[in-house]
This record gives sequence, C-alpha cells and structure tokens, in this order.
Amino acid sequence: MNTIKSLLVLWKDKNTNLYYHVGTLNYNGEKYTFQYTYNNDSHRKIKDAMRNGYRLHPAFPELKKEYISSSLFYAFDRRIPSSDRVDYISILKDLGLPIEADRMDILRETRGTLSGDAYSFEEPLRLSHNHQLETNFYINGMRYQQLTANWPSFVQIGDHLRAIPEEDNEYDTYAVRIETMDGIQLGYIPGVYAQAVKALIQQNIKLTLTVSEVRPTFAPQWWVRVGLFGDLNINDQNSFNEKELLGLILKTA
Repeated sequence: MNTIKSLLVLWKDKNTNLYYHVGTLNYNGEKYTFQYTYNNDSHRKIKDAMRNGYRLHPAFPELKKEYISSSLFYAFDRRIPSSDRVDYISILKDLGLPIEADRMDILRETRGTLSGDAYSFEEPLRLSHNHQLETNFYINGMRYQQLTANWPSFVQIGDHLRAIPEEDNEYDTYAVRIETMDGIQLGYIPGVYAQAVKALIQQNIKLTLTVSEVRPTFAPQWWVRVGLFGDLNINDQNSFNEKELLGLILKTA
C-alpha cells in the first residue's frame, strides 16, 4: 500500500495577510487529487476565504469536484523546478532532498511560492494510527517582532520553544505565539494550524516544538523551521474529545 502524501493549499488575503486552507493536494504514488475544503466550516477554510474575497482557482473551477490526474496538476507543477533543468540535481541537494525525490517532496520543501502570488503549500498536521501527531512549519511573522540583529545566537537547531495562545489578539482569536524558553517572542504558529493547536493546548495535550532549521540569510518567512510533535494516546477521555479535533487534523497510516 502506497503512503499518501498530502499538502495543504493555502491562499493569502493580501488585505489582512491572513492565510486560508482552501484545498488539499494528495498523492498516493499513482495519482494526484485536489479538492477544496468545502465540507469543512472550520476557521480559515474555503468558505471563510470566499467570504473574504477568494475566488476559485481557474484550473479548478468547480467547488465540490474532486480533481484527479496521473501527473501533478500544471497549476501546481509550474511552481517548482523542472527535472529537465541542468542544475536539477544541485537544486535537490540545496533543498536537502535525495535524487529520487518526487514532485510532492519538492513542492513541500519549496512551498510552491511565486513572487506576487497568493498561493503557497504547507504540510498538514498528521495524526498516525498510534495517535502520534506531527508536522513541520516555518514560524510566521518573525519580521514584525523587532528582533535584535543577533537573534540567531539565541535560536539554535535543537532548541525547544513554547506555544502560547494569545487570547487578546485583535486579528485572530485563534492566534498562538511562539516564544523561546527565555520568553523572547519569535512569531506565530501558521494561521491554518492555529485553531487545532490552540484546541490541543486547551485540552492539556503536551506539544513539543523543536527548532529544526535556522536560515538567517534567507527571507524572514524562511528564517526558522520548527518540528511539532504531540502524543494524543492518553487514557483520560473525560478531558480529551478526539472527535472534536479530527476535523482539524489529517489522519495518516
């Protein structure tokens, strides 16, 4: 059985700088599928995005259709380097990917961003059959934190960070800020994860956030990559409503 690879398709509202999870791209090793998140009324999904000015992508004009293809949809494939490029192997190396990496691997690592474009891609929150929760993401909003020029000296690979719900945030009621263990604010959990992460914290689920990459010479949105891990296999079902959270998390094998 092939492992399904999934990516969240995000749209950025340029008026508010908020991101919405408008669709999900899946690949099972044989075919790609894309579908809008129209079945989910949660915060920052397609319906919420449409209320804030989003229009369906021209390549996927039907809201309730599941799109299927044997190759990566051109609308997404055009966002990543072609295997025909003479420097393709070098690009894979720079991305930390093996030569056998597929198009989903490359899209995951590059996030499929194009200059001036509103779309990008993020890894989902993955919940395995043994209740292990994990994902990887870049800290949002670091450019706005007025960090000192020497911030890389106190953010190192392997460092643990804290996630703290920000109840009084005027822009997003689900905002979760990220701090160093010394209390220095670095930025925020990506908005598309925020509701799920806040719900987990409120259920007293222990989440571990660990710095996996630090890139101070890159643009701010690529400065710090974080791995998030949690164990949802707890016995006290009175304090944990798994059903409440499944709509926010993608299950994996």
